[in-house]
Amino acid sequence: MAAAKKTTSAAEARTKQFPAKDGEAAVEVDERSADGAEGTRYVKEFVVLKASWPARDEEAAHDANAAAVANEAIQRGLHPRGKASFDGAEDHPDGLSLTLTYSVDTVPSSVDDVPQDTTTPRDVIEAAGGDTGSGGKG
Repeated sequence: MAAAKKTTSAAEARTKQFPAKDGEAAVEVDERSADGAEGTRYVKEFVVLKASWPARDEEAAHDANAAAVANEAIQRGLHPRGKASFDGAEDHPDGLSLTLTYSVDTVPSSVDDVPQDTTTPRDVIEAAGGDTGSGGKG
């Protein structure tokens, strides 16, 4: 006798895919974050060579990384609120690199009632003076 196939209703599948719809926004942010989360703060780590950090003005490098954090969060179904903060640097286990950690408050897109408040990469770049290559000083 064949085992009975378990069926999942559309509503059950939707809440498993979107835990924020069940009031678990932090769970959804964590599931969508490759580098972890702190509550609803999306965390992103960049690994860079020590010898090349920063390759240019450090403020401009942080602005570029903040724009990248906003972009990646959006790609993962999260809406950033405000500019990503630089949370620190640690030596990478390879001994040649640094791990730079950034985080930003987010709202899962599945429950965002005010998506127009999403911070986009363009918002970050414009706040930096329109050019992350020169830290807006160019």
